[in-house]
Amino acid sequence: MGNSNSSMYSGSSARPRASASSISSSLTHNNSKPQGANSFDTLIDDAELGSFSSLLDDADLVYLYDGTLEGMLSAIFAAYGRHENPVNIVESHDLQESMLCSYVPIRTELRYAARVQKGIVEKLGDRAYEDVKKVFLSDDAGKGGVLYRYLRYALKAGRWSISHLAEPPVADFLELRKRVENEAHHMLMFVRFAHLENGMFYAHIEPKASVVPLITDHFARRFNVQPFIIYDSVHGLASVFDTERWWLVSADEIRLPEHSRAEDDFQALWQTFYDTIAIEERRNPRCQRNFMPKRFWGNMCEHIPPELRKQRPATETPTQVARLQAANQKLLEEAK
Repeated sequence: MGNSNSSMYSGSSARPRASASSISSSLTHNNSKPQGANSFDTLIDDAELGSFSSLLDDADLVYLYDGTLEGMLSAIFAAYGRHENPVNIVESHDLQESMLCSYVPIRTELRYAARVQKGIVEKLGDRAYEDVKKVFLSDDAGKGGVLYRYLRYALKAGRWSISHLAEPPVADFLELRKRVENEAHHMLMFVRFAHLENGMFYAHIEPKASVVPLITDHFARRFNVQPFIIYDSVHGLASVFDTERWWLVSADEIRLPEHSRAEDDFQALWQTFYDTIAIEERRNPRCQRNFMPKRFWGNMCEHIPPELRKQRPATETPTQVARLQAANQKLLEEAK
């Protein structure tokens, strides 16, 4: 499937594998200061004294990082240490270069990232750091700049800066947080698990944000005796739960066994129920899309056309008969 993910998101209620490292565990005892730069704590103190007014407005400066949360925090630390004001912080492999921008690669330094984490928690609180991690999971191309500008403002304004809704850095930050939380909420409603031959349950999702770390706790509590995998094919990330703990794995693709016989039977049963209760004359696709966005339909068995279903129901339902009749009538009209 891939390599075990060592990010700060490797499980919360259930612990990741011992080999996976998180910034909170692996860096707690590393208090050495970087050479040639002040500590992040000192830089935060300077920010509270208003020293940010001396920062250059580097409208063409873009930092590059490796795509990890630790890399993002390292870039934020570098901006403080260098007294630079990057317009954005973007992943190096997603870079679309512009002749109008100057690009500076930032190396991931776990000890620097740990100091940023510590500074956020001490100055703004644990909830603020959780919000920072949520915004980091966004797919928005400008999230790095949003995070940096918010922290630059919040560390100066104090713990209650999150309520300063009229401030652009705060408004942009809250907008991205809202999008990520809404996407996670959608996943809690629309995730579908399938039972495999090996006894594992599997769910495939295609979210607009990398929300697997946010939703796995919910399913680990709800299905605490059922091992499962939730695979996000958009972001190449899977969470694996073995009934005791869960962890994250990077995976470009997953090879799976076939559905169990019981799964095929249950899907056929559900499809029959779905088709039977539908009233053909009252079909309202627009209303249906409002309650269940169409982008989720590809992972829902009831939206598989009857002719493509792996195991068709034993009897034709009234809705299926009506659809077949309508299709035949359309063919006759086209033939004329």
